[in-house]
Amino acid sequence: MAKFKNKYRIESNRWRYWDYSAPANYFITICINNRECILGTVVNGKMELSEYGKIVETEILKIPEYHIRILLDEWVIMPNHIHLIIHVGDYDFDNHVAVNGNADDAHAPDGNDDPDGNDDPDGNDDPVGNDVDKIHEFYLQSPSPPSPPPSPSSPSPPSQWWHNPEYKPTTDEIKQYRKMRRNMIIPKILGKFQMLTSRQINIMRNTPGKKNWQRDYHDHVIRHEESFQRIKKYIVENPTKWKDDIFNDSKR
Repeated sequence: MAKFKNKYRIESNRWRYWDYSAPANYFITICINNRECILGTVVNGKMELSEYGKIVETEILKIPEYHIRILLDEWVIMPNHIHLIIHVGDYDFDNHVAVNGNADDAHAPDGNDDPDGNDDPDGNDDPVGNDVDKIHEFYLQSPSPPSPPPSPSSPSPPSQWWHNPEYKPTTDEIKQYRKMRRNMIIPKILGKFQMLTSRQINIMRNTPGKKNWQRDYHDHVIRHEESFQRIKKYIVENPTKWKDDIFNDSKR
């Protein structure tokens, strides 16, 4: 078991060079910049959305329109962060709701993937603070083997070294992965989501160019049913536990 800041910790449930277009369920957490509580308030264990929170809610519901292989599972908007489970279907999956088939318009006007202007190809290799890391580690700590390969009847993914978790890439190959990763489904759709919501919030706040989301988001690949159900339960119950939430700075 590895150590983090001299404390033993559960190993991450995510491959370092995971293919973020691979079929899987992804647990995503995105925080508002500086944990500012702009998305609403929790009243009697229920989330009451602000006008900015309603913008985020509307766009979350549109996420399946971003890409033909995307389905939206459980999600919640909290005062200063959101949790999502996003399902990426098999390579021939069609959700029949995607507008353009993919998230090619996910780039910000200046060409950066990040909606706040940070061109970071490695965006969620660096967690959004240790608090997000703790949540994702706790709810995904049960060990499990990698997902089985697609059945012979399903189209296979392109043959790339990052499909092999045992492969040790060179420095040049790591650079190649980071470049390719920007065009994988999960980074693309989250970039589009952050860009569109940030743009609309800034129009409403009259704050052009303001950073609304923290630069990085955090993700984990959900690889077995036990973790899936535990995460769904956590998301559903999140508003009722806001008083003790790790992101609730007012409790400190």
